[in-house]
Amino acid sequence: MRRKEFVGSFQVPEEIEREILSRLPVKSLFRFKTVKRSWRNLIEDSTFIAMHLNCYGSNTDGFFIHECYSYGIQLSRSLFDQPRKFIIGSINGLVCLSNTIRCFLKKDDRLRIHICNPSTREIMELPQCYHDHNDFLFGIGFGFCRKLNDYKVVKVSNCRDSSSSEVQVQVYSSNMNSWKMIKIENPSSWALLPLYRGNGCFNGAFHWQGLKKSSSKKIIKTIVSFQFDEEVFREINLPNDPDFQGNVEFFITEYRDFFSSLVVKPEPNVNVYKVWVMKEYGVSDSWIKQLNIEVPISQDQVIFRSIRDIKYKDILFQDSHHRFTWYDTKSKQMDGQSQLLLQWYCIRCKESLVSLSQKR
Repeated sequence: MRRKEFVGSFQVPEEIEREILSRLPVKSLFRFKTVKRSWRNLIEDSTFIAMHLNCYGSNTDGFFIHECYSYGIQLSRSLFDQPRKFIIGSINGLVCLSNTIRCFLKKDDRLRIHICNPSTREIMELPQCYHDHNDFLFGIGFGFCRKLNDYKVVKVSNCRDSSSSEVQVQVYSSNMNSWKMIKIENPSSWALLPLYRGNGCFNGAFHWQGLKKSSSKKIIKTIVSFQFDEEVFREINLPNDPDFQGNVEFFITEYRDFFSSLVVKPEPNVNVYKVWVMKEYGVSDSWIKQLNIEVPISQDQVIFRSIRDIKYKDILFQDSHHRFTWYDTKSKQMDGQSQLLLQWYCIRCKESLVSLSQKR
């Protein structure tokens, strides 16, 4: 009898409860919010959300695939009133989407940008940003300002009127829930290319492929970044290597927690994929060629595009027929196609409790 009384009156220390809950998936935590009020308050607390992201979210990278299932994460088209969305980027479990990424914006056009959390199924549409008649949208970026705990979106466009043509930059702050204009230096020294594939979010910045003119007026490839802490643009030079010269494609990606570039170089009967990593972010001299992968060209397999490495020995690719394929870096072999996708757009995404509605 005494033993029963002891067991019934035993209380788990709050710090132990917090530690256990921080290691559980979001779906379980949402159920536990109804168990008792103290758990609900804890799970909705910003300090716990950050703790959960660090403990559970850091080990749960999956893929957000628009309209499709992958690793248990799905976002239905019914969450949007428009079927077509471009994925801009993902950070801390939040995904930013837009109805367009590169076009002329007429005065009556609406640039619709959403931020969603696929784990909690929360979605919010950003307030409208300013654009004038016939502005040309160069690019959109998404990222996190760690210094202010602020999620931001940057929009870069070319403002054209009868007298001038200038680059216009607007930044959205989730803390303020509003847009602001910012000035930039040397705006005409580079041009952004839209990021159709991959994820430009890395190290507190968003990255685009870019073009610039050299001193000899030659057009060369580069990487342009927007730093969200300082709200400035910076340029990252590509390696001075033949891999990046001539008729090649390169994609911005991440390999083993390093900022990386995947180079696709067509050669007779084979596509060569070269993974370059920047060992020290922002230092151009730290680029190192990490992998060299040769894939025979066949009729049903045209080109692969990197998504990310898994388990530190495999790389996941997607081909032009919307299929996943594994590459084992140890055996240097391609695995068979594992899944047919309905949509082209996919991105790596953590599982998290992060909410923008609570910030407002």
